[in-house]
Amino acid sequence: MRYHVALPQGWAASRSWPVLLVIPDAAREFEGNLTQFVRARGDRPYILIAPEVLSCGGAGSRTRDHYSYSATVWDSLQGGDDFAFEDAGLAAVLADVHKQWHGESRAFLTGWEAGGHTVWAQTFRHPERWRGVAPVTTNYQGRGVTASSFSRAPERVSLPIQPLRCGAPKGDDAVMAIKYCDQQTAQALREAGDHGFAPSPVRVVPGADHGPLPEAVLAWCDSLRRR
Repeated sequence: MRYHVALPQGWAASRSWPVLLVIPDAAREFEGNLTQFVRARGDRPYILIAPEVLSCGGAGSRTRDHYSYSATVWDSLQGGDDFAFEDAGLAAVLADVHKQWHGESRAFLTGWEAGGHTVWAQTFRHPERWRGVAPVTTNYQGRGVTASSFSRAPERVSLPIQPLRCGAPKGDDAVMAIKYCDQQTAQALREAGDHGFAPSPVRVVPGADHGPLPEAVLAWCDSLRRR
């Protein structure tokens, strides 16, 4: 798995740094989405990571021009199990960030709209990897999730999960998208509760337009780090 990294101001190898993985919507603008978080980060100490995941949207929006994989690697990924690829790939990314950039062993995770397919699957399959999860106005259709793939790791019970939602969407398309995302997020929360997770209720961000809500996500991560 390839990934993009944005180190914080003053990064040094002499300490450990909190890590936030950011997953885009179906447009798969990995670097563009990462840039929004870089702007919002300011002088916060987060290492920001944008892994080139396959599952943030349907097959129709997944074209090679959105990715930096070689033709050979890209071809090898077609027709496989996207979620198995991401189980192994994200484990390797987190290990690499820990080794190369001194990132903390457990990371924060966020993703918006179709990025929710990735975020919820990773949350339900591997709660032990995450320090906190902030799904933002997410899609969820149970992709990559079956009764047997829900983790029973004890970490799931205490994993902080804070769904966020914009409070001021602009335009009919955004309003319609949020309608479906609200329904699908509600389904994800029900299934989370059914399998021993304890997510918080959806928090609406007043005045925010439809998008990844980087300021709200980072502020929530800050609140966890202060505990």
